[in-house]
Amino acid sequence: MRKAFLSLLLVLTTVLSSIASEKVVYIDIKKVFIQSKAGVDIKNYLQKKADEARNYIQTKASLVDKNNPQAMQELQQEAMKKQQEINELQQRIVNKFTNFIKNAVDEFAKKNGYELVVDKQAVLFGQDKYDKTKEFLTFFDEKYQKEKPKFE
Repeated sequence: MRKAFLSLLLVLTTVLSSIASEKVVYIDIKKVFIQSKAGVDIKNYLQKKADEARNYIQTKASLVDKNNPQAMQELQQEAMKKQQEINELQQRIVNKFTNFIKNAVDEFAKKNGYELVVDKQAVLFGQDKYDKTKEFLTFFDEKYQKEKPKFE
């Protein structure tokens, strides 16, 4: 009787651990930031804004009297202000994008029955079968195309 109980316990433990382990996956969020359609669009948008600010300052610099210290100081202050505006814009966009990713991960996990999704950066070891980055990227790009969120 005791032997049968231990055998049953071993079988149940094995089955339950295999079921539980399949409900824990990881996603490479860094890859999502870099390779997703939304990530690429954001990178291009921020690059465009930075280029516009740089061109504005360069144009203004070409018109400033280089021998006038006050004019040079004003130009420098304006350049610093433009840089700060770009940094603030980048921070706002990244925060909104991060929230969009978090919501998408939640939706993806619920849809697929995952109980725990962790970032690949936090995984010391994980078999490739638990890496759902590719599937999530497909899901995420479809969600982005469908919803067309504004991150600005």
